[in-house]
Amino acid sequence: MSASYWLTYLLIGLAVVGALLMGPMLFGRMFMPRLTLTLFNRFGGWVGRLLDRISPGLDLRLIVRAGNKYYRKKFGQAPFEKRVLFLPFCLRPRHCLAEVNPEKGLVCDAACEACEIGEISRQAKKLGYAAVYVVPSSRMLPGRGLMPSDQFIKAKLKEHAPDAALGVVCPWHLRNRLLKKHTVGRRGLPTGQQGVRSALQGVLLEGRNCRAAKVDWEQVRKLMSLAPERCASAPYPEG
Repeated sequence: MSASYWLTYLLIGLAVVGALLMGPMLFGRMFMPRLTLTLFNRFGGWVGRLLDRISPGLDLRLIVRAGNKYYRKKFGQAPFEKRVLFLPFCLRPRHCLAEVNPEKGLVCDAACEACEIGEISRQAKKLGYAAVYVVPSSRMLPGRGLMPSDQFIKAKLKEHAPDAALGVVCPWHLRNRLLKKHTVGRRGLPTGQQGVRSALQGVLLEGRNCRAAKVDWEQVRKLMSLAPERCASAPYPEG
């Protein structure tokens, strides 16, 4: 084949990759989420470095958005009692007096006023969620016998073997812990129980301030309450 022939194929390939990665930015839509996730899985290193030059953390935002769209239907079909919610410790208010338990995480009684963690916990439990965990941080609270946060999450997934899991996660933790240590397949994340995988939905923290973390709580509520009838109706936010 001639050089011009191969060049044409290369340009077409680059155009497809560009549409997959830049579709959400240019058109407001995530095209072919499964293919996007496969692309990141195989070429995540150089793709991440390229996108990071455009906007820091862009690759992580695209991964979360693609994952949310790909697993949305399966997540929404899971009964609420077969779902778990993970919130990061850094979202707690600075004045929070709740104790931290190595097995339970931040022991939030969900009774404090003007606390989003407590409010989200109440709403999740009212929906019927199997568990809500405020994941402790062994980095922020050294010397307390706490597991690393990714190991804590892994242990709770094995304990509950949920059909679906919603997590709020910081960009650093996603890049350096979850993406490096865990593999998410077409059926979801292995829970440690034979044959059981969790469909995932995620929301990234805004910024990297561990002492004053922020998140789009409305997006958390929308994903948390996603139900089968909503999956089959009007377009749903991709996250």
